[in-house]
Amino acid sequence: MSRSNALAILALLGVLSCQPRREPAPEPKQYSVPAEVEPYVKAFREVAQTYGQTLPSDNLIITFGQPNRADACAQCTLAAGQTPRITIKMEDLCWKNASAAEREALVFHELGHCWLKRDHRDDRFPNGAYASLMNSDDITVYAVCRYPIGEPVCDKRPRRAYYLDELFNPATPAPTWAR
Repeated sequence: MSRSNALAILALLGVLSCQPRREPAPEPKQYSVPAEVEPYVKAFREVAQTYGQTLPSDNLIITFGQPNRADACAQCTLAAGQTPRITIKMEDLCWKNASAAEREALVFHELGHCWLKRDHRDDRFPNGAYASLMNSDDITVYAVCRYPIGEPVCDKRPRRAYYLDELFNPATPAPTWAR
Protein backbone atom coordinates (compact mmCIF):
# COMPACT_ATOMS: atom_id res chain seq x y z
CA MET A 1 0.00 0.00 0.00
CA SER A 2 1.36 3.36 -0.95
CA ARG A 3 1.99 6.05 1.61
CA SER A 4 -0.73 8.30 0.11
CA ASN A 5 -3.30 5.47 0.35
CA ALA A 6 -2.33 4.80 3.98
CA LEU A 7 -2.71 8.49 4.82
CA ALA A 8 -6.08 8.60 3.09
CA ILE A 9 -7.29 5.60 5.12
CA LEU A 10 -6.01 7.14 8.36
CA ALA A 11 -7.73 10.43 7.52
CA LEU A 12 -10.98 8.61 6.76
CA LEU A 13 -10.77 6.65 10.03
CA GLY A 14 -10.12 9.89 11.90
CA VAL A 15 -13.18 11.56 10.39
CA LEU A 16 -15.38 8.53 11.06
CA SER A 17 -14.21 8.23 14.65
CA CYS A 18 -15.23 11.84 15.29
CA GLN A 19 -18.82 11.19 14.34
CA PRO A 20 -21.17 11.40 17.34
CA ARG A 21 -22.41 8.07 18.60
CA ARG A 22 -26.06 7.55 18.04
CA GLU A 23 -28.27 6.71 20.97
CA PRO A 24 -30.44 3.67 20.46
CA ALA A 25 -33.84 4.54 19.07
CA PRO A 26 -36.43 4.99 21.81
CA GLU A 27 -38.89 2.16 22.16
CA PRO A 28 -42.45 2.88 21.06
CA LYS A 29 -44.76 4.26 23.71
CA GLN A 30 -46.65 1.61 25.64
CA TYR A 31 -49.46 1.74 28.16
CA SER A 32 -50.36 -1.27 30.25
CA VAL A 33 -51.84 -0.83 33.74
CA PRO A 34 -53.88 -3.42 35.66
CA ALA A 35 -57.55 -2.47 35.99
CA GLU A 36 -57.35 -2.31 39.79
CA VAL A 37 -54.43 0.16 39.62
CA GLU A 38 -55.84 2.35 36.82
CA PRO A 39 -58.13 4.45 39.09
CA TYR A 40 -55.08 5.54 41.11
CA VAL A 41 -53.11 6.46 37.98
CA LYS A 42 -56.10 8.43 36.71
CA ALA A 43 -56.45 10.18 40.08
CA PHE A 44 -52.74 11.09 39.99
CA ARG A 45 -53.15 12.69 36.56
CA GLU A 46 -56.19 14.64 37.78
CA VAL A 47 -54.33 15.88 40.85
CA ALA A 48 -51.34 16.80 38.68
CA GLN A 49 -53.61 18.95 36.50
CA THR A 50 -54.70 20.94 39.58
CA TYR A 51 -51.00 21.75 40.04
CA GLY A 52 -50.66 22.80 36.40
CA GLN A 53 -48.90 19.65 35.21
CA THR A 54 -49.94 17.54 32.26
CA LEU A 55 -48.66 13.99 32.41
CA PRO A 56 -48.51 11.34 29.72
CA SER A 57 -51.46 9.05 29.27
CA ASP A 58 -49.79 6.69 26.83
CA ASN A 59 -46.42 5.74 28.28
CA LEU A 60 -46.48 3.63 31.46
CA ILE A 61 -46.28 -0.05 32.34
CA ILE A 62 -47.38 -1.30 35.75
CA THR A 63 -47.21 -4.97 36.69
CA PHE A 64 -47.60 -7.04 39.82
CA GLY A 65 -44.42 -8.88 40.67
CA GLN A 66 -41.28 -8.74 42.79
CA PRO A 67 -39.40 -5.43 42.89
CA ASN A 68 -35.60 -5.68 42.77
CA ARG A 69 -35.37 -4.68 46.43
CA ALA A 70 -36.90 -7.45 48.55
CA ASP A 71 -38.04 -5.00 51.26
CA ALA A 72 -39.84 -2.66 48.82
CA CYS A 73 -43.58 -2.77 48.12
CA ALA A 74 -43.06 -1.24 44.68
CA GLN A 75 -40.37 0.09 42.41
CA CYS A 76 -40.17 2.51 39.51
CA THR A 77 -37.64 1.62 36.82
CA LEU A 78 -36.58 4.39 34.46
CA ALA A 79 -34.20 3.98 31.55
CA ALA A 80 -33.44 6.47 28.78
CA GLY A 81 -35.69 5.97 25.80
CA GLN A 82 -37.83 3.33 27.53
CA THR A 83 -41.31 3.31 28.96
CA PRO A 84 -41.39 3.93 32.74
CA ARG A 85 -42.16 0.69 34.57
CA ILE A 86 -43.58 0.17 38.03
CA THR A 87 -43.56 -3.22 39.71
CA ILE A 88 -45.93 -3.65 42.67
CA LYS A 89 -45.61 -6.47 45.18
CA MET A 90 -48.98 -8.19 45.66
CA GLU A 91 -48.23 -9.23 49.27
CA ASP A 92 -50.69 -8.52 52.10
CA LEU A 93 -49.27 -5.27 53.50
CA CYS A 94 -48.17 -3.94 50.13
CA TRP A 95 -51.29 -4.30 47.98
CA LYS A 96 -53.50 -7.29 48.69
CA ASN A 97 -54.85 -6.07 52.04
CA ALA A 98 -53.89 -2.39 51.76
CA SER A 99 -56.59 0.23 52.24
CA ALA A 100 -57.58 2.51 49.37
CA ALA A 101 -55.55 5.36 50.93
CA GLU A 102 -52.49 3.12 51.25
CA ARG A 103 -52.83 1.92 47.66
CA GLU A 104 -53.19 5.49 46.45
CA ALA A 105 -50.13 6.58 48.44
CA LEU A 106 -48.09 3.67 47.04
CA VAL A 107 -49.03 4.41 43.43
CA PHE A 108 -48.62 8.18 43.91
CA HIS A 109 -45.18 7.61 45.49
CA GLU A 110 -44.02 5.49 42.53
CA LEU A 111 -45.46 7.93 40.00
CA GLY A 112 -43.59 10.62 41.93
CA HIS A 113 -40.42 8.75 40.97
CA CYS A 114 -41.45 7.85 37.40
CA TRP A 115 -43.25 10.99 36.25
CA LEU A 116 -42.13 13.75 38.62
CA LYS A 117 -38.52 12.49 38.87
CA ARG A 118 -38.61 12.83 42.68
CA ASP A 119 -36.10 11.02 44.89
CA HIS A 120 -36.73 9.69 48.37
CA ARG A 121 -37.03 12.22 51.16
CA ASP A 122 -36.85 10.75 54.66
CA ASP A 123 -36.74 13.80 56.91
CA ARG A 124 -39.36 14.05 59.64
CA PHE A 125 -41.32 16.75 61.39
CA PRO A 126 -40.94 17.40 65.13
CA ASN A 127 -44.00 15.18 65.79
CA GLY A 128 -42.25 12.25 64.06
CA ALA A 129 -44.38 12.25 60.88
CA TYR A 130 -42.58 12.04 57.57
CA ALA A 131 -42.24 15.36 55.76
CA SER A 132 -42.96 13.79 52.37
CA LEU A 133 -44.97 11.10 50.65
CA MET A 134 -41.64 10.38 48.95
CA ASN A 135 -40.28 8.80 52.15
CA SER A 136 -38.71 5.40 51.66
CA ASP A 137 -40.82 3.23 53.95
CA ASP A 138 -44.30 4.44 54.95
CA ILE A 139 -47.38 4.43 52.72
CA THR A 140 -49.72 5.14 55.65
CA VAL A 141 -48.90 8.85 55.91
CA TYR A 142 -52.52 9.85 55.19
CA ALA A 143 -54.39 6.63 55.98
CA VAL A 144 -56.42 5.45 58.93
CA CYS A 145 -54.19 3.26 61.08
CA ARG A 146 -54.91 -0.46 61.11
CA TYR A 147 -53.95 -1.08 64.73
CA PRO A 148 -54.60 2.00 66.87
CA ILE A 149 -52.54 0.73 69.81
CA GLY A 150 -49.78 3.24 70.52
CA GLU A 151 -50.67 5.52 67.62
CA PRO A 152 -50.89 9.18 68.71
CA VAL A 153 -53.06 10.02 65.68
CA CYS A 154 -55.05 7.21 64.11
CA ASP A 155 -56.99 9.04 61.41
CA LYS A 156 -54.45 10.77 59.19
CA ARG A 157 -56.79 11.43 56.25
CA PRO A 158 -56.74 15.22 56.87
CA ARG A 159 -53.00 15.14 56.11
CA ARG A 160 -53.57 14.10 52.48
CA ALA A 161 -53.80 17.70 51.20
CA TYR A 162 -50.38 18.56 52.64
CA TYR A 163 -48.73 15.43 51.23
CA LEU A 164 -50.12 16.12 47.75
CA ASP A 165 -49.00 19.75 47.95
CA GLU A 166 -45.50 18.61 48.93
CA LEU A 167 -45.44 15.92 46.23
CA PHE A 168 -45.93 18.51 43.49
CA ASN A 169 -44.07 21.33 45.28
CA PRO A 170 -41.24 20.15 47.57
CA ALA A 171 -40.93 23.70 48.97
CA THR A 172 -44.37 23.43 50.61
CA PRO A 173 -44.13 24.79 54.19
CA ALA A 174 -44.71 22.46 57.14
CA PRO A 175 -48.36 22.14 58.20
CA THR A 176 -49.62 23.03 61.69
CA TRP A 177 -50.17 19.38 62.58
CA ALA A 178 -46.44 18.70 62.15
CA ARG A 179 -45.42 20.24 65.49
